[in-house]
Amino acid sequence: MKTNRIIILLLVLVSSNLISQNHRLYFLDWQLRNGDLNALFEVGEYFDSKTELTEYLGYHIINTNESNVAKRLIRENSMFLDSEIIIDSTITSKSFKYFLSKNKKNIMFSNLADAFLITPFDKRKTDFEIIELTKFKWNSLNTKRKELLNLDWVKENTIDSLVNSRNPMALLKTASVLLKNRNRFDEYDDNEEEIINLIQLLTKTQIAVPNESGELSYHLDKEFYEHAKINLVIFFANNYKKYNWDESINVFRNDELKIKVVDKEKTLFEMLSSENDSIAQNAFISLTKLDTQRVGDLSDQYRKADVSENYILPTFSFRFLKQLVYLTNYCKEKSIDFEGDEYLKSQIQLLKTKLTFNERRILEDKLINTLTLDNITAFEYWSLIYEKSWSLTYSAGRILDKFYSKNWKQLTTNPTHLETYLLKSKLFDDLGIIGFCNNYLVKFKGSSQQIIASIQNLSSTNLKVQGQIEKVKETTQIPIKLKVEEKKTWYGNTSEDIKDFGASFSEIIQKQKDSTELEDKISFLLSQIKYSQIGEALNSVEDLSIEDDIKYSFLESDFGFSYIGKIEEMKNRKEFIKNYQKLSELELYKYYIGQAGIDFTNSSKQLDFDKIYDILK
Repeated sequence: MKTNRIIILLLVLVSSNLISQNHRLYFLDWQLRNGDLNALFEVGEYFDSKTELTEYLGYHIINTNESNVAKRLIRENSMFLDSEIIIDSTITSKSFKYFLSKNKKNIMFSNLADAFLITPFDKRKTDFEIIELTKFKWNSLNTKRKELLNLDWVKENTIDSLVNSRNPMALLKTASVLLKNRNRFDEYDDNEEEIINLIQLLTKTQIAVPNESGELSYHLDKEFYEHAKINLVIFFANNYKKYNWDESINVFRNDELKIKVVDKEKTLFEMLSSENDSIAQNAFISLTKLDTQRVGDLSDQYRKADVSENYILPTFSFRFLKQLVYLTNYCKEKSIDFEGDEYLKSQIQLLKTKLTFNERRILEDKLINTLTLDNITAFEYWSLIYEKSWSLTYSAGRILDKFYSKNWKQLTTNPTHLETYLLKSKLFDDLGIIGFCNNYLVKFKGSSQQIIASIQNLSSTNLKVQGQIEKVKETTQIPIKLKVEEKKTWYGNTSEDIKDFGASFSEIIQKQKDSTELEDKISFLLSQIKYSQIGEALNSVEDLSIEDDIKYSFLESDFGFSYIGKIEEMKNRKEFIKNYQKLSELELYKYYIGQAGIDFTNSSKQLDFDKIYDILK
């Protein structure tokens, strides 16, 4: 680890010197990092200098001056208390020099932090909270014990040797590595999670200390600023000697410290990161039914720390949890069914499967007609639980939209259903995703006087509902306006008028050698053809060695044939080409729409524009 840090320092020094014409400040930075007290005095001489200087932060060019750079270097290489000195824009070379001269005998270079300080860490105080590890987290870390103790930075800092000799100094040294690896200008380390995992493994606890906001941080590996890292070193500097090795569980224990018992909610939150889909999803479902305040607080904590979770969970899982746990507790208070019966659950599971266009539409229509205002919340609940199932999500949007329109009068004349709907409109809007969940209030546009009266007469003690009532009052005054949306032009819908498809196709085949470029060119060509060229296009790409979804996707994306079966299957392609050749364009579309089970004609088999309007709407 030390060797790597020296190499990094040299690279930084060399690159900085090249960029800044060998500016002396960057050499002084190297001296500061090596504990040269005289470098503090020399860097301070630049505090008043407004001489311009250019720095590079990744791809960013920063025009600054010597004063700003000098003060940054002192901040990065010192950890003086605010009561001792504050390095800000107001400090001058004279005042800093006075501070150094006055405290020269007391300033020391700490090897725990690679920084100058006056007050040692073991003379400082910090708040803290210690929580026992969940069984899930402990088992997870224990399986990685050998791996963690064999990491390069562990060996380079002799932490493995200290652990083997049962020396609690291992804890202080591990915290010290976290502090030394703090982010500096254009320098970043990415082993924070390993460091915190090792501390948790060696203590079987989770230690929280204050961050830059003064709040206890329970995810120290996610903290960007150094405040929490300093406080962790302070904690161990004051307590590590009181830790003793427990042979029965292979950890350091400190019986003088109070350890908080982990609760059920915390245990389940840890399980959300499980690589096992079932464990993560079951934990998520359980959390939606527990204490609203506790789940809400932990959701905020984990979201702010950007803790990773299993992909099977909803897109913004911690935000989803906060809204869903509120919903389920409300439902319990109001005796509203949010889980549904086994039949409803089986229908939702069926929507998650790969159905044909016709099968999906029949199932959607069935649910639209059989769901009731008493069990619609259960459908919404499970649809959000399985939000990552795109097929279910898209179906749910259509089902909910049609269902609420169909049952709108009954809903708006029933205070209980109306209040629940308004609450859901707020909770679902706060999920932070796109889709129908944001459109619940839209249905109040252009409301009748009867609906407006229902809103005016609705009384609720729920603050979220009260807020929505005020929004609805405004929404009801917005008239429904039918307008033609502005047409947006982009290369995907701008026809190049391919006059000779065969010639264009042959030219691409002859010129493109790279497979990726070939796919891109063919895909673009297919997106430009006219209806009359579909047959020639299908024949041309039949034996082309590119993915089927590239060869045939244009039928759905450009011509709307999303319900003709799997076009990748030869029998379906042959049938389509046969129908394409014998039917007119209108007849072909009517045939396949009919095959999909969509009713769009009247009793005389003529186009029924009322039905078509309803379908398009």
